[in-house]
Amino acid sequence: MLVFHEVAKHKNFSKAAEGLFISQPAVTKHIRNLELKVGMGLIQRGKGKFALTETGKILFKYTHKFSSHLMEIENVLGIFQKDHHGLLKIGTTESYSKCLMPKLLSGFQTSYPSIKITLEVGNSEEIEKGLFDYENDLGLIAVAKASSKFELVPFLREELVLIVSPNHPLGKKGAVSLKEIEEFPFIIRAKGSTTRRILFHAFKKFDIHPSLLIEAGSSEFIKQWVSEGKGVSVVIKRLGEDEEERGMIKMIPLLEKLYLEVAVLYLKKERANPVIKAFVRYIENKRRDFSQA
Repeated sequence: MLVFHEVAKHKNFSKAAEGLFISQPAVTKHIRNLELKVGMGLIQRGKGKFALTETGKILFKYTHKFSSHLMEIENVLGIFQKDHHGLLKIGTTESYSKCLMPKLLSGFQTSYPSIKITLEVGNSEEIEKGLFDYENDLGLIAVAKASSKFELVPFLREELVLIVSPNHPLGKKGAVSLKEIEEFPFIIRAKGSTTRRILFHAFKKFDIHPSLLIEAGSSEFIKQWVSEGKGVSVVIKRLGEDEEERGMIKMIPLLEKLYLEVAVLYLKKERANPVIKAFVRYIENKRRDFSQA
């Protein structure tokens, strides 16, 4: 609309292009696209002639009323794109909100201080649903299988390990098989968790039938119960490092190596969003640092 207004005001494609700081072919393309959208011609073109059609005159009358607002909107959007202003809504899991996001977001805000961030916490399924519902701009979660509507940017590969209390019979072993945990009460993540999906797939693959004690949505709850000797569980290695260092639990590698693929997800239709693009660039630059952490 702004391009049409400038062309109609100057009665000249070249002058409109100069005023908008774009090329004349770009102006011509804008007008053609607008005419296709309206379904009628707006400008009568001829050699050395310029005239608005009746439809063009009516449209110019209305664009003239809000042309200053159109220019202001264009300028604001330009500032957003150039200086990376805006709001970024990120969804992640409870585990990553504590062991990964503080460092990640602190570094991002140092690099992009004009971008404000909100952080939503939920399980993997809830975060994916939040993206579809536009409650979040992007999610950082473990992914087993993502919808084709998502753009997926790999970030980390997380190893799953068994956690037990310090005095547990399995605590002295250098590695354990999933079969060995069958006889012990097992604490599993609640529905919607990617860790849960990966574990159940492995249990089925290796014909393992664990004694499920309780389902829990909180990794902190799981680690506390394990430390008290009430059961065993499998979590990402990163999640148990602090507790192991404090002597609360022991982490034991699994013989059947299991991993979570952690990625940044966002809707493909949002690829042009400058704030999302800024975060993806940051993630790609910092991937190695967090992989070695």
